[in-house]
Amino acid sequence: MHDMDRQSFFSLLLSHRPKDQWHLCYRFRVGEREWALCARCLGIFPAGALTFLVGRLTGQWPWWAEWGVLMLAPLPALFEWATTSVSGRPDRKNWIRMVTGIGMGMGIGGALHVNSYALINGPVAAQFLFIVATVLLVRIVNYIRTGIKRRRRVKERLRNRPTLEEYIRGSSRTGE
Repeated sequence: MHDMDRQSFFSLLLSHRPKDQWHLCYRFRVGEREWALCARCLGIFPAGALTFLVGRLTGQWPWWAEWGVLMLAPLPALFEWATTSVSGRPDRKNWIRMVTGIGMGMGIGGALHVNSYALINGPVAAQFLFIVATVLLVRIVNYIRTGIKRRRRVKERLRNRPTLEEYIRGSSRTGE
């Protein structure tokens, strides 16, 4: 990457991606500079802030609301990310990433609100463990999948290599 193509820290902070992956972001221009904003974060941050604010205004939530917001709202984002990662298919459209980000933001904002009156209670701990388990499972599946692909490539290379006799004959012909 040339010095002129180098992204600023602030640009990477907003997009989380190099410029060749800005198709996963909403792009906008300010003056002469082009900026990119992560589509999923565009849903996460406003929804998280709004959920936290609504929670602070409404007070303590009943148990069913805690479980619903903390466990159900993030499901679409986790499902979308997991299926995209595991399948190896291209990322989904930005509007889908933003909408699923809204659910994740609601879950994060809800966890912050619930932690404000009941530090690390059942629903918050369950949400944390569920998200961590999902991320670990996806990472393990991806690790196994890439390992299988790597083993197939090595096997193919070994299958196509010459035998010792063919190698010796070939090197003796080139040496003549």
